Amino acid sequence: MYVRDHQRPAFHKALGVDPDWYAHEVFTKTSKLSEQIFPITLDIDHPRWQRGLVRLQKANADLARAKTQSGFGAAVSRLTSQARAAAAFVSLFTIPAKTHRVPVSTRLEPAY
Repeated sequence: MYVRDHQRPAFHKALGVDPDWYAHEVFTKTSKLSEQIFPITLDIDHPRWQRGLVRLQKANADLARAKTQSGFGAAVSRLTSQARAAAAFVSLFTIPAKTHRVPVSTRLEPAY
């Protein structure tokens, strides 16, 4: 979601919404809802979380730019962008999850 939202700056500008703020709001609300059902949630407060999202988004933007080019330099750029994206994904994936007790009643209540 974070990466996709940053690919559409004109859309978010037209809405008057900062994509970073929007992503944080969505992740926060989704995590609060998930706590009502699941015994683990993503640790979106972990120091690597935001840095990983930014790294993944930058690698994706570089990859998209490299795909519009041709030649050996573009091929190298594509490979390095893919490697950076993979490293950012692994970094995000290895953030330990938060554990908590599932409420007795697993009824979803609004988180907003």
